[in-house]
Amino acid sequence: MASALASSSHWPPRLRPAASGTGSSWTCTVRSGTPTREHAGEGRREDGGCGGCRPAISRSVAQLPSAAPANIWRMSDLPTLHLRGNSSILLVLSNINASYRTDFGFYTSDGHSFVLSVFYLQLETVIWSANPDNPVNYSAVLNFTRDGDLLLSHSNGSVIWSTATKGKQVATLSLEALGNLVLSDKTNTYVWQSFDHPTDTLVLGQSLCFGMRLTAIPSAKKWESARIYLSADLGGLRYSFEPAAYSKLFQPTVVGNSTSICYSFVNGSLGFPNQIIALPPTRSLQLMRLESDGHLRLYEILVPYPNSMQLVFDVLSTVMDYCDYPLACGDYGVCSNGQCSCPSLSYFRFKNERHPEDGCIPLTSISCNRQGDHQLQPLNDVSYPRGTVFQSLATASQSENICKLACLRDCSCRVALFQRDGYNDSGSCLLLSEKKLMLLVEGSPDHSSAFIKIQGDRSKNTKITAVVSSVVAFLSLVLIIIPAVIWRTKKKADEESFIFIPGAPKRFSYDELKVATRKFSAKLGAGGFGSVFKGKIGKEIIAVKCLEGVEQGMEEFLAEVKTIGRIHHLNLVSLIGFCSEKSHRLLVYEYMSNGSLDKWIFHTSPVFTLSWKTRRNIIMAIARGLSYLHEECKEKIAHLDIKPQNILLDDKFNAKLSDFGLSKQINRDQSKIMTRMRGTRGYLAPEWLGSRITEKADTYSFGIVMTEIICGRKNLDESQPEESIHLVSLLQEKARSGQLFDLVDNGSDDMQCHIEEVMEMMNLAMWCLQVDSTRRPLMSTVAKVLEGAMNMEDMPDYSFVPDYVSNHTNIAGSNSCYKPTESHLSGPR
Repeated sequence: MASALASSSHWPPRLRPAASGTGSSWTCTVRSGTPTREHAGEGRREDGGCGGCRPAISRSVAQLPSAAPANIWRMSDLPTLHLRGNSSILLVLSNINASYRTDFGFYTSDGHSFVLSVFYLQLETVIWSANPDNPVNYSAVLNFTRDGDLLLSHSNGSVIWSTATKGKQVATLSLEALGNLVLSDKTNTYVWQSFDHPTDTLVLGQSLCFGMRLTAIPSAKKWESARIYLSADLGGLRYSFEPAAYSKLFQPTVVGNSTSICYSFVNGSLGFPNQIIALPPTRSLQLMRLESDGHLRLYEILVPYPNSMQLVFDVLSTVMDYCDYPLACGDYGVCSNGQCSCPSLSYFRFKNERHPEDGCIPLTSISCNRQGDHQLQPLNDVSYPRGTVFQSLATASQSENICKLACLRDCSCRVALFQRDGYNDSGSCLLLSEKKLMLLVEGSPDHSSAFIKIQGDRSKNTKITAVVSSVVAFLSLVLIIIPAVIWRTKKKADEESFIFIPGAPKRFSYDELKVATRKFSAKLGAGGFGSVFKGKIGKEIIAVKCLEGVEQGMEEFLAEVKTIGRIHHLNLVSLIGFCSEKSHRLLVYEYMSNGSLDKWIFHTSPVFTLSWKTRRNIIMAIARGLSYLHEECKEKIAHLDIKPQNILLDDKFNAKLSDFGLSKQINRDQSKIMTRMRGTRGYLAPEWLGSRITEKADTYSFGIVMTEIICGRKNLDESQPEESIHLVSLLQEKARSGQLFDLVDNGSDDMQCHIEEVMEMMNLAMWCLQVDSTRRPLMSTVAKVLEGAMNMEDMPDYSFVPDYVSNHTNIAGSNSCYKPTESHLSGPR
């Protein structure tokens, strides 16, 4: 690291690194048999006491006189620090300062495989590894030889990794505060440093020089040897994916006078002394990591909370769109505007419908034993990423037909893509197999085409098939005619019921919605009454729900159009239109781009947490939406299924209530109604056990959701210790013992900064959770308290769980079956 960097203004004041022969940071060093501390550049030594910087083992290596024996570390002799789960680190060296601690040793996540690593202890984060692709077992040995080489070996002596510094006058092994493992000579000149051999992480002040690269192992396990790289090239930083030959070069956007072939990560910039990407400035330590999904993410260590790390920036977001990442949508996935879909529902299905980014699977498997039956079907409006990637992989072809023939002759070929040269028949042909990257993007450029291989069927047993079909057809005809007449009569009556619906929203044809959703290819999710797909009508993005189950879905659909179509509120998802055509029943809603609340509060995204202001606004929105349903509609509407999955968020994290599939209308002159138990386990009010409920059942569920938002965990969480599985029971216990602070989401430092307001919100949640429904506030009262227009009543006691179910959380039951009527509304899930 150049000495100019050590004093550069690009450094935060507290984090100027030591350089070779200059600088002012402490490095942890141990002389043969005696612990010491050195001041980098001055060579001062304090024997006998390391102060804030001490070795993990008192007999480690710093200086190797010619007569000294080799220094050996065996795992059985090393002190162990146990981390979360089965993770631990066996310590060789440690560097401890006021803000954080850095360790060098053997890290394991399972107790069996060990990687020699540099580690930020409080963050439990590995920043460098010697042998990431070749972990060792407990018998491995680390040897600092008399010749100055640092060797990692199996117990039989075979070398796994080495610094290759034999005979280079190495005298000292040290660990710097920022995590740089250094081998130095007697003049403190660096002979070898881990910063010159990065793995997947750069820390502030570290450089990528020509020949160096960051490496990430993709989360998709399609190829064992697959790697994602960010490399220092002569023209900038190169992002690549192998073995797919995918590559992008990022050149400097701000160029200085320097001709350096190193690109440094400094405060506010990546690429110093030039600039390739501008970064958010910091006054503490930052690190950036190339992760398994291909994203390069910038993190900041929060001071004075050194045990937490916050995502600051997706570094490549200014130079790469979501769809530019080679693994964005998996095999066969089509990426468009950050959304993943399958190229055709006729030939593909999602590998995992809840995770479209995992890619798609062909509906027909290809058999090389029946290669003569292979067929190619056109794929509309899809192509391979344009530019140099396609050109580098494609081969010249005389025509589209020859390209297709080449795919049919090659059993491993799954997709054929052809790009004509202008208006000529000749062009470029790219054949994709399972061994290559099945990456597709939306849009078909001029003169290009794509084809998918399917397994055809040319069975010669057509006579047998015809005979069997005739017999089956005859028997089926008898069984179908009479029910068909009855069904047609009923269907006609049902169709007529949708012709005139007073005050109904816009009516769409099925073909209109089929086009709008690209043949229902982009699935957003599924619920009790059907699946939801993303679509677009004009410039408006929509969510289209296809009701499934003819009998149940039809009644559910009629209730939706008649009821939810007449209510409008800022905090309720809007019904834009509907479709009733033959057997098709579809509902068209406004699109909520950030999905449901559960994805944001239960830490499914470990790199992002909601701020307290956002959480408070979401709570306020839910309260206002429920207040409208309970008190401002012509008839009271009890939602009866309030849970994070039914609270949707738009692009600005404004919350709206959705999914009215279990709702119940209550006449204003009714105090309570009898109804079957409905809702979701973990969110049901105690009065459901008697099936006599009011709209205050929603208030109880709202209290649970409030508590989940504040605590960052589910009400029923089987992964917790037995005594902590039920959050509301735990809340009752902590409230009575005055330990509510223990429950606040410890993954959000912003909440700790607003702890007084958080505690007030916790008290409001407890008011809503009273076992006695008459003691719960109206939702309009809750909204006014949140707005500051009213004060909260003093709570008489902390009773949130009936005594007879306090220790039996499973009694809450699961979703109930029922026959819907006009008062049961359905919405997008």
